[in-house]
Amino acid sequence: MRHRACAALIEDGQILMVRIETKKQSFWTLPGGGLNTGETFEQAVVREVEEEIHLNVRVIRPLYTKTDSFGTEVCFLVERVDAASPLLGHDPERPLHQQILTGMDWRSLAEMKEDIQVSEVLTALNKTPSLLL
Repeated sequence: MRHRACAALIEDGQILMVRIETKKQSFWTLPGGGLNTGETFEQAVVREVEEEIHLNVRVIRPLYTKTDSFGTEVCFLVERVDAASPLLGHDPERPLHQQILTGMDWRSLAEMKEDIQVSEVLTALNKTPSLLL
C-alpha cells in the first residue's frame, strides 16, 4: 500500500494536468505521486509538482481524500509561488528510457469535468465558492 498526493493548480478556468502513457493505457491526470518514507502528504505534493512540471507551489488547502485498496490519496489546491512556467519533468523512480510521463497541458475545467479527479476537485471547490479561481 502506497499513499499518494496530487495537486490541483487552477488558473483562469483551467487546470494543469499531466499525460501518462503506458503500454496498456493513456490518460490525463493531476500531477502527483506516492509519498516517500517519513514524508507528509503536503511535502509529497510539493515535491511531486516540482518533479513532474518544474513548478514551485504552496498548498492552499486539502480538497478531497479518498481511500481504496491501494492506499489513501489526498488532493490539494495549490498555487504557484513564482512566475515560472510549467515544464515537463520526469519520474525519478524510473529510468529515462522507461518514462510514462509524456505531456502536460492546461485543460479547461469544463472539458475535464467528467474526469474522476477533476470532478472531485470541482465538488470540493463548489462547497467553498470563494476558492474558485
